[in-house]
Amino acid sequence: MSKNVSNNHIDGNILMFNPSGEFFFSKGIAAFERNDLVKAKKYLARAWKFEPTEPIIACQLAIVLTEMGEYDSSNKILLKVLSEIDPYMVECHYFLANNYAYIGNYMEAKKHVKQYLKSAPNGEYTSDAQELLEIISLEADEIKTTCLTENHMEYEDELIEKQEHSRKLMEDGDFDGAVPLLEQMIREYPNFWPAYNNLALAYFYQGKSKESVEILQQVLEENPGNLHALCNLSVLDFYKGKNVKPLLDILKKVYPISVDHRYKLGVTLLILEQYELGYHWLKKILHDGNEVEGIFFYWFAYAAYKMGKMNLAEKAWKKLLLEHPEKDGQEPWKHEEIPMFTK
Repeated sequence: MSKNVSNNHIDGNILMFNPSGEFFFSKGIAAFERNDLVKAKKYLARAWKFEPTEPIIACQLAIVLTEMGEYDSSNKILLKVLSEIDPYMVECHYFLANNYAYIGNYMEAKKHVKQYLKSAPNGEYTSDAQELLEIISLEADEIKTTCLTENHMEYEDELIEKQEHSRKLMEDGDFDGAVPLLEQMIREYPNFWPAYNNLALAYFYQGKSKESVEILQQVLEENPGNLHALCNLSVLDFYKGKNVKPLLDILKKVYPISVDHRYKLGVTLLILEQYELGYHWLKKILHDGNEVEGIFFYWFAYAAYKMGKMNLAEKAWKKLLLEHPEKDGQEPWKHEEIPMFTK
C-alpha cells in the first residue's frame, strides 16, 4: 500500500488532523485482529474511499465481508480488483474460490482456484488452494451423483415428497414405516444416495445391523468419500462399542462447505463425544447466517450443554420448542442418554 502519510498542521492553538487511507487501513486491521468485524468493515471502507485504486485495501475489505457472511459483496470487490485495479493480484482468485464454494457455486469456485494455482504455483495460498480444490471436487461429485438422471426429471417432485416423508417418519421413530418407502426409492432411483444412507440408519434401529453396514459399504464403494455414509458408519460402530478411531481420524480432517454437510459432521462428532469440534461446526452454521430447521436447535442445545454453555443451551432449547413443543421436558441436561441419530 502506498505510504500516504496523514497531514497535520497547527492553526493557532488547534492541532488539525487530516486522516489518510493508511490511517483508516491501520484502524481496520487492528479491529479485524480483535475480531470486531463491524468496525473493521467501517474503517476499511473509509480507507478504500481515500485510496480507491489500492488493491490491498480492497482485498482486506473483501476478506472482512467474507468473515461476515456477505459473500456477494465480497465477490463484487474482488472482481472489481481483477478487472479495474490490478489484474495481477492473483490472490483474488483464491478468495473468490472460497466465497463461491461457501455459497455452493462449485463451478465458479473450481474455475477460480484453478486460475490461482496456474498463476501462482508457489504462492502464499498454494497449499490451501490445492486442498480447497480437492474439497470442491468431492462436494461437486457427490451433488452430481445425487442428482436425478434426465429420465427421472419428470418424477423429481415425487422423489422430493418421498424423501421428506421418509425423513419425517424417521424423526418420529417410525422406522417400520420408513423402510419400505426407502427401499422403493432405491429401486426407482439407484443413484440417490441419501435414500441409501437413511435406509442404513432405519435398518440399524430395527436391529438389522448387518444389513445396515452392507448398505453403507456399498455406498462408499460406488460413491467414495460420501460424507453421510462415513458419518453413519462411524456412529453405528460407536453404538456397537467398536473402535471408531480410524473413521474419526478421517472425519477430523474433513472441511465441509455445504450447510448440510456441516450439520451432518457436527452432529456425528457430538455423538462420537467430540464435543468441542461438533460444537464448532454447528456454531459455524449459525455464524454464517444460514437458515436452519427447528431440529437444528436440539443438537445445538446439546452441544452448548456439553461445552458448559448453559445460558446458550437454554436459549437454543427455547427456539426448538417454538417449532417442536412436544420436546418440552426432554432437555439433554435432564436426560443423559445419547440422542437418536436419524439424519
